[in-house]
Amino acid sequence: MKNLSFISLTANRLSGNIPGHLGSFTALTYLSLESNQFSGVVPPELGKLVNLKTLILSGNKLVGTLPEALAQIKDLKDFRVSDNNLNGTVPEFMGNWTQLQNLELYATGLQGPIPLAIFQLEKLSDLRIADMPGPEFQLPKKPIERKYLVLRNINLTGTIPENAWKVEKTLDLTFNKLVGEIPPNTIQRQFTF
Repeated sequence: MKNLSFISLTANRLSGNIPGHLGSFTALTYLSLESNQFSGVVPPELGKLVNLKTLILSGNKLVGTLPEALAQIKDLKDFRVSDNNLNGTVPEFMGNWTQLQNLELYATGLQGPIPLAIFQLEKLSDLRIADMPGPEFQLPKKPIERKYLVLRNINLTGTIPENAWKVEKTLDLTFNKLVGEIPPNTIQRQFTF
């Protein structure tokens, strides 16, 4: 079992706490516990899964903060923790996940501000954050270009940076406090409204 590399328990009716002993499966590269009824905190033992590329905890009843131990997972490419009851702020260590390609934080229970380092992650092509209260903040002037950029209802202020218009597939900045105008050169691209 120590060589087990893939665990998906998605869409069951599993409940109780996420067992900390999952951290002993150090060969894991994929762990999905999505759409269950897990409660309690995210166990810090998951930080021992240093080979993990994908960690999906969305659609549960998790509480507490995201443990600092998760910072030890250096090669994480996909992290999703949407639809939970977490608290605290978005952890700074997420800005150090340099291999991250997909980050989804919808209705997590976490609060902003979102660490600006997240917006500078070069490989992050799919960034989706929604329904996150917290202080007002502005996007960096030169955010990295993305395929998907969803920043909905997160207390964004200021103007939309020009690079945001270079998103390939989806740009969603609804329910914020943005001001200014849509630059005329963006109209030349073919948008579907």
